[in-house]
Amino acid sequence: MTEIRNLAGKLVCRVDEVASAVEIVSKGHKTSIRFNESGTAEVTHEKTK
Repeated sequence: MTEIRNLAGKLVCRVDEVASAVEIVSKGHKTSIRFNESGTAEVTHEKTK
C-alpha cells in the first residue's frame, strides 16, 4: 500500500493500486473503499480500538 500524506506530514490514507482500494483510519475508525470492475464502490466501516 502507498501512504498518502498531507503537507504537514500526517498520514491521510493508504492506497492499494493492485486491489483498487483506499483505507482511511481516523479517531479509532477505519473506512475501506474498494472499487469493483463494474465501476461501483464497496464501502465498509469498522472500529479499530
